[in-house]
Amino acid sequence: MTRPPLTRIKLAGYFLCPPFYAALLLVLAEASLSAAATWLVIKVAKDIANDQFVISDLFYILATEAASYVTGAVSWIFLERAGVRAFGLYMYRFARDNRDETTVLFEKSERDRVEPFITGETFSEVFGMMYEIEYQLQLFLGIAFNGIVLGFVIDQALPIAYGFVFVILSLLQWSLRKRVANAYLENQKMNNRVTAQGYTAWDNIFTGNRYNLRLWFSDFKLRLRDCLRAEIRSIAWREGLSSGGGVIGLLVVFSTMAYIAYSDSNNTELLLALAVTVPRQIEMATDVLNFSHGWNDVFAHWTSWGGVIANMRPQPDAQFDTRVQFDQIVLHEGKKIRNCSTVAEALEVLLAQPTGRINLRGSNGAGKSSLLTSLKSKIKRHAFYWPTGDRLSFEFAKGALLAEAGYGEEAVDEEGEDIGDDDVSSTSNKKGFSSGERMLKALHEIVDHTNDAIYLFDE
Repeated sequence: MTRPPLTRIKLAGYFLCPPFYAALLLVLAEASLSAAATWLVIKVAKDIANDQFVISDLFYILATEAASYVTGAVSWIFLERAGVRAFGLYMYRFARDNRDETTVLFEKSERDRVEPFITGETFSEVFGMMYEIEYQLQLFLGIAFNGIVLGFVIDQALPIAYGFVFVILSLLQWSLRKRVANAYLENQKMNNRVTAQGYTAWDNIFTGNRYNLRLWFSDFKLRLRDCLRAEIRSIAWREGLSSGGGVIGLLVVFSTMAYIAYSDSNNTELLLALAVTVPRQIEMATDVLNFSHGWNDVFAHWTSWGGVIANMRPQPDAQFDTRVQFDQIVLHEGKKIRNCSTVAEALEVLLAQPTGRINLRGSNGAGKSSLLTSLKSKIKRHAFYWPTGDRLSFEFAKGALLAEAGYGEEAVDEEGEDIGDDDVSSTSNKKGFSSGERMLKALHEIVDHTNDAIYLFDE
């Protein structure tokens, strides 16, 4: 049964767990303590105006504000746990959705498009969104709770001013959302193209061939130039909205403060309370600026999540089986030679023999690897498939990817001499394995730890 596609809402749901709820409660406590400190500062100002100042009030302010800082810091620990869980669930979902799509394995265009998402892009976007949401929630609750205190103790115009700023900035964001989203998605696409080109840098540089390196650099420069254009366009939208929103917020808040001071110029107690909260008011005005800027970043991450979701399921070639040239391929069952004209016939031959070995032979380019890949996609988890030039994980290498094509944590030259630096052996002090040694160790591990009905070995 085909699983329903992942959506951004479902991806966001991966965060919902006890650590996430604990983080929210701590953020709420942080904002409450900050507002309590503001109330204590105003109380001190009024006590001074009435000649009732008590020095112990300063220590209460210190303790309350310090508790707010500590609570906010602890909330990040719980949020990290929620983020790790969300990314783990994403990778689990990606594996479940694609573990039977073997025909996509050697599709270079799909790999260039999708692989950046599973090698770093999704991790970055998941945690980037998490950090922005936490930060924006801290700002919002801090502004809201402190605004309520200022409204009750000084003047109701202050929380109204902050609410007015929020409405203006929200309308600004909403009216420009499509243009900004397109800029963010194009930027993500161009960044991933540069990242994908980097996967081949090692081979093209360290082979020392000027011809290959020249071609690699030519493509790299084109991709880098496109990436720069997309990056500048994205930054222009983000920073333009941020600075515009910040200016609006500062104008509204400081105009309101000036109006209050002018209207109650004879109220010494209120003016003193307003004066001592000026640092907090400036901090809140700055928070409004950061809030407007941050929601641009949240929107950017949310848009980029669309890219993560869109690349969740690489699309196989519907005509993949036509790559197999059956007129040039034969199946050998001992001394028997079997000819097939379709993948279904080859599968029938394979399933008809309960034990034994079938050799697949044909000329170069006839589609032998394509046929094995197609067979695996149809047999699914009942077969073990070992492709040529693989980077499969094996226990003997401690999770390192086999580096037949120059990838992984260790590499060897054509003579089998070790050139790796990492100790990847769990059974010896060697720093790497020759191609033959890796093959033998992998075969031993496959025999000892797998029990599949069919084994498909390429080359």
